[in-house]
Amino acid sequence: MEDPVVGELRPEIALGWRRSQMSGLDPGMEVREPRLFEVDRHSRLIHAAKPVLTSMVRELDDTRFSILLADHSARIVDRRLSNRTLHRHLDRVKAIPGAQYIEELSGTNSLSTAFELRKPISVAGDEHFLEALRVFCCYGAPIIHPITRRLEGVLDVTGPVADQSNLLGPFLMRAVRDIEQRLHEGSRLSEQRLFADFQSESARNKNALVLFGENLALSNAAAMDLISSDDNPLLQAIAAEVDGSSRLTRSVSLTSGRDVDIHARLVADSRDGVIMEVVPRQRQPARRAIRDVDTGRPTRRCVLVTGPPGSGRSTRAREMAGNSAVAVDLADDDGHLREQLVSVFADSAVLILDNVHAADASTVTYVRHALSSARPTVIIVCGSVEELSEEHQALAATADETVELPHLRDIGHTFATTVQAMVSEVAASNLAEPASRTGSQLRMTPSALAVLAEQDWPGNLAELARVVRVAARGRSCGDITADDLPESHRRRPARGLTPLERAERATISAAMAEHGGNKVAVAHALGIGRNTLYQRLRYYRLVN
Repeated sequence: MEDPVVGELRPEIALGWRRSQMSGLDPGMEVREPRLFEVDRHSRLIHAAKPVLTSMVRELDDTRFSILLADHSARIVDRRLSNRTLHRHLDRVKAIPGAQYIEELSGTNSLSTAFELRKPISVAGDEHFLEALRVFCCYGAPIIHPITRRLEGVLDVTGPVADQSNLLGPFLMRAVRDIEQRLHEGSRLSEQRLFADFQSESARNKNALVLFGENLALSNAAAMDLISSDDNPLLQAIAAEVDGSSRLTRSVSLTSGRDVDIHARLVADSRDGVIMEVVPRQRQPARRAIRDVDTGRPTRRCVLVTGPPGSGRSTRAREMAGNSAVAVDLADDDGHLREQLVSVFADSAVLILDNVHAADASTVTYVRHALSSARPTVIIVCGSVEELSEEHQALAATADETVELPHLRDIGHTFATTVQAMVSEVAASNLAEPASRTGSQLRMTPSALAVLAEQDWPGNLAELARVVRVAARGRSCGDITADDLPESHRRRPARGLTPLERAERATISAAMAEHGGNKVAVAHALGIGRNTLYQRLRYYRLVN
């Protein structure tokens, strides 16, 4: 069977083929063996969908169509057959309960592609990327929770390509709406269970308690005294980490500066309900400094501070070293760098060697030998160790300890406190006269924090600082809302990018750089239409 010409396919199908190719699939391959997961038969989705699926089977009784239900991770959790005709075929293409059906494994099809696009789609015959699926026609649509607007799953109807019918689209969408309605009704019952659990916990526990549900937030009097609204994004981020296996404990600092231990657990029979006990604790000793506080003498050690660009490597080094440290930027070689190094190694008690990754091999070799007999404590500041040359890695290996700074997008529940700390710094710099402080403060609203938390942050802390400065607009008090954010960071993605989307975004970005932003050339190089390219550029925010 010959493959259809990509240019003849519908744009959404052509792009699906492109994603499949980027995943290393070939049309002649079988569906890749999926990882099998245990199906939770008591999940909220299955409970809401069960009577709807039963009704669908009755309506399809005299047809050769099957019904597949997948969860929010594209894992098939139910399969219904109106007759047994397709049973063997579905098994052969791995469309079985417990299997994750994503484009990386199965190519373009209505279940995995509806999951990727978050919108309904039909895929029939030769539109499937894998030849093994071209015997099918299928219709898939995402199931979106009416309250949270989160993806709950995907509903799919699949049958022989010879039985293709335009009537199955409306049939499928009616079933999806019925499931979404039942999810909405179930949410009300869930809220009642969450409220009862919170009341029960409050009666026996006098500590600060907070509960988060899918559309519900509760706190007792102790929590209202301890926790401010600015802490909600931090608490919600911790709640998102909780699963049903055990309690989760985190030690954090609230926006008030109070250190607390948070003990969180999932409410029984709830996927989203999380109750937290917030317990104040004694402040822990500050992070160990380079100099001994009691004696003032250097502790004479070598510390490596590493992290991606913009992650605050130099700032962290200065915090550790104190005000008396001498800093040398190895990227700034004016011809006298070697002489400067000889001097500072001889006279400094604490020495910061910044941008070590930018130094030439001879300078790095000199520093490594100097460290073997060095008097001062030395802090080596550089980029990711994995990206260093052999000489630079040898220098990094001389460190007694390593401080590795994460990418801003990977710092998890501490993101909110990081943003608010930066907002406070900007507010202080915008305050013309300290005596004019009125007691109000500049703060980032929870909705704006939620938008910022979903950005990619390629420039890390440096990029965040620019965004906060623009959003503050010279103010020292008041609220920063999502509308105050610069346009480039104002749009909130509907969801995080899947691995395929990240690969697609990287491919398009590289092609744009290679062709100097010429969209016609980029579309030709990628084998997609210009309209499709423009759509993806907007989706991935690669253009303003």
